[in-house]
Amino acid sequence: MKRPLAVLIAERGSLTPVEIVTAARDTLPVLFVLDEGAEGPDADRLRLVAEALAPTLYADFADVDGSAAAIADAGATAVTTFTDRLCPLAARIRRRLRPTGGHELWHHKDEQRRRLVAAGVSRVRSTVLEDPEQARTLLAHWSSGVVVKPVNGVASAHTWLLRSPEDVDEFTSALGHRDGTLRLFAEEFIAGFPRETPRLADYVSVEVIRPATGTAPRLAFVTDRAPPAVPCRETGLMWPTSLPEATVARLVATANDALDVLPAGPGSYHVEIKPGPDRDEIIEVNGRLGGFVARAAAYGADLDVARLALDVAAGSPEAERLTIAWRRCVAVLLFPAPQAARRISRAPDRRILSRRPGVLAVDQVRGEGEPCSWQRGTDDAVATLWLTGDDHRELWDRFLDLADYLHTTFAFVDDQGKPVADEGWLKALRGPDA
Repeated sequence: MKRPLAVLIAERGSLTPVEIVTAARDTLPVLFVLDEGAEGPDADRLRLVAEALAPTLYADFADVDGSAAAIADAGATAVTTFTDRLCPLAARIRRRLRPTGGHELWHHKDEQRRRLVAAGVSRVRSTVLEDPEQARTLLAHWSSGVVVKPVNGVASAHTWLLRSPEDVDEFTSALGHRDGTLRLFAEEFIAGFPRETPRLADYVSVEVIRPATGTAPRLAFVTDRAPPAVPCRETGLMWPTSLPEATVARLVATANDALDVLPAGPGSYHVEIKPGPDRDEIIEVNGRLGGFVARAAAYGADLDVARLALDVAAGSPEAERLTIAWRRCVAVLLFPAPQAARRISRAPDRRILSRRPGVLAVDQVRGEGEPCSWQRGTDDAVATLWLTGDDHRELWDRFLDLADYLHTTFAFVDDQGKPVADEGWLKALRGPDA
């Protein structure tokens, strides 16, 4: 009888409990592990869903040894997660279950950057911010700009891009109202090499599923990105990449080099990279399957990426090496509210959105009266929709058409109740010749 794969779950994972169980089918037993101390409506809903789908264990996530012991007592010898904030815990538990299979520090962004630079995989200068005012000195030395984010941040939350003294003023003022518990990390901003398609972002992500440090991936491919909304919020992901095969191969090699350095054990990884003219630069490495990746592969290539990720995490020898062959182009649009927005004052009709050209699915449309906060990063998207196209051009035209429509049908107000809008992101989508 196969031992179960323990999966630490919480809200906002890159795979939902339903997707995990569907991928596992009857051939891979899954044990859901939840934090016994989690409270609130989201935690209550997650408990109900988990218990309805698979055997469920409750552990104290603040007690690593206790959690590892409870998982071992349940018969599991492997553990994984698809939730950003649980990646450090999963790595620590993995180390206790399999001493050669995990590590403790790679997820923290300051330690991650230090290791990458020490190994020569990255050249980005960085430091932990002891005082927000340090950002002024850093901006003077790093003229390209300063990116500030929590050392354990997720989904671009609380991420600042400082490119002027005025940006630093706003940053220090905002930080002055916090309780100081948010540990911040500053990095030199690096501009990526401009794409041949100027409307795409200057960075990509590499999705990697591999069985061990120093081994070839079982699957690896590149995800294109739409331009971010200010300051650093993701707005769209697109597949397949329009980059040439030679560039894709180089990016995959760069991602693997970074994973070897950290080092990253068996599992799924999401490596954000800025391609460069002479060498690529790592933005960061995430220790879980990239968000939206499994659905994109299913929509566009009929490939079960979720099952491969589970098999590799479980140490299954049956996890074969795969390639991905896209039969159509797909994208997910994460429509952002303006940075100054604090509330939605008008929202589009979900049914009408579902009938727009190329729309495959409407995951969410937030409603009138709901709050907005750009500090939540990608999680603050006010609409999430999937699109398809026969080729890159058709996909991009539909993406832009849908973004334009959302721009005209959503309305927002600031903290004073005054209307606010943002034309900057749409201009970036339309490109320099628009």
